[in-house]
Amino acid sequence: MIVLAVFLFGMQHSGMSALKVKNRIIDRWGKKGYSRVYTITASITLLIAFLSMQFWDWLYFLFQSFNILSFAVGILLIIIGLVITTAATRVISVSTVADMRTDRKPELVTDGIYAQVRHPLYLATIILLIGLIFLYLPFLRVIVFSLSLIAYTLIGAYLEERKLICHYGQDYLDYREQVGFILPKL
Repeated sequence: MIVLAVFLFGMQHSGMSALKVKNRIIDRWGKKGYSRVYTITASITLLIAFLSMQFWDWLYFLFQSFNILSFAVGILLIIIGLVITTAATRVISVSTVADMRTDRKPELVTDGIYAQVRHPLYLATIILLIGLIFLYLPFLRVIVFSLSLIAYTLIGAYLEERKLICHYGQDYLDYREQVGFILPKL
């Protein structure tokens, strides 16, 4: 059930991010309309995925004894993920991503953290989900949820790569040669 719920979220995320869908919604309701539709549908499908874990069964964990080392590693990874998210959103905003249109000159963002990693928000998501696993280590449902979402995150990043190559062409291919996908190149 958890994997199916994460799959539903993945379908929403990839479907709403597809250029044809995105442009059609923007043409009909504008960028703000797209943002609202995306936010509402993403929130609903992510909530369904989260609720599929039946978190109320493991909330008692917060009030019981737990492995302090695992908990500390989880908190540290979540903080690292949030720092990476902040660094990425300083360079590129959701409105910039939503405005990826063919009727104007494309502008490839390669500054800040994007000079090191092509998909820092996906990296941050993976780190946050690994942190969640450590935070709630004994709970199989959390592990299944996190691993399913990590798998989708990697698939979503791959799909986005294809879209970016189509949109930016040779500029993106050159950028891809210099900068790591999810992790920085050594």
